[in-house]
Amino acid sequence: MQQLQTHPQTRRNRRGIAVLWLILWGSMFLTFFCVTLEFASLWQAQIELNNTMDAAALAAAREWGASGSATTEVARDVGVAYANANPVLGATVPFATNYNAGNTPNQNASNNGNLVFGALDSTVSPITFSSGAQGGCAAGDVTITITKPSAGADVTSDEIEVIFNDGAANLEIQSIELTLPTAAVGNASQLPFFDATKNPAVSQTAGDFQGLNVLPDGMSGNWNCPNGTGDICFEFDNLVAGQPGRYQTVRMNFAPGSFTSTGVPATTDYFHFGVSTNNLNPPAFPGNNDGDAWGDDGVSATITFYNSVTMTTTTATSVFTNTGGNDGVSQAFFTGAGGGLPAVIAQTTAPVQGFCSSLFGVSFFNVSASSTAYYDCSAGQSALVHVTNYVFP
Repeated sequence: MQQLQTHPQTRRNRRGIAVLWLILWGSMFLTFFCVTLEFASLWQAQIELNNTMDAAALAAAREWGASGSATTEVARDVGVAYANANPVLGATVPFATNYNAGNTPNQNASNNGNLVFGALDSTVSPITFSSGAQGGCAAGDVTITITKPSAGADVTSDEIEVIFNDGAANLEIQSIELTLPTAAVGNASQLPFFDATKNPAVSQTAGDFQGLNVLPDGMSGNWNCPNGTGDICFEFDNLVAGQPGRYQTVRMNFAPGSFTSTGVPATTDYFHFGVSTNNLNPPAFPGNNDGDAWGDDGVSATITFYNSVTMTTTTATSVFTNTGGNDGVSQAFFTGAGGGLPAVIAQTTAPVQGFCSSLFGVSFFNVSASSTAYYDCSAGQSALVHVTNYVFP
């Protein structure tokens, strides 16, 4: 009788089935493991990207608002620096300035770039962000321009222009202070200074002023305070220690109700003046004591506004910026009238390189984040805000 040998074959079949199940379950486990890791990486990346955008928006908004400047280039550089300083999963995220100097009012290259500058209409819901509105903390819009192509310390009565571009009917400028920089200057004899021994002068040439009485004092023949004849007078402050006649600050005071704005360039108030400026050059600073140096070295301007209805004053400060071109021109801008609170959107999309996807050298997923921050003018700091409506002209 023939004997059947079936047990070895059965065992081989069982081993084959076990290997098949091992492959199937192993693949499923590996897939589950990879998916879990990928989702964990996505979750971590999303949190880190949110924090990165928060940091970039807060930093850019604070830099812009505190500077008091209408230009956004420096604030954009600060925002990019903060984004780069906060990597996501160990890698820096794609982030650029989105800057175009020719696009007014906020120099946004596009409305979907990484940094979009604009203004908020309120901090109470509903809140609208508009990239077409110019943010600022000043009560009115003022532009101060120095045009001084060459070095020198002489008083030239038409080299600095102050124009009150826009402001409420009950708003006037009470005073303007110009302050020279002192940072990194250790020797008092090298400090930049306004020379009080050379009297400031206001231009009386037709076309150099409007809406103001620019006459000097009838008794003294100059514009030193008090001026019993004209609307403008000068005084000096912050004496350089041990340096008689050298001051860090020059202040222009205006007669009550004299310096106002119509909001129309053809009729609004403006004037030109000159003051002796010194030492915006080596060894204190690398410039040439010209108009470019005002922007390169950081001369600041502070305006005190007076509201004749509420009988209150507010101040705003701006730092001069070099307009470029080595032409001796720098400007300080004050904005706020008809605008809103300075605000910045920081936004980006970043690829996520998880553990498993990195094995294959590809990125399957992206995460996106967007944060909006504004500058609180009264508190002097930036804060995140939830915006209800976005307007992109």
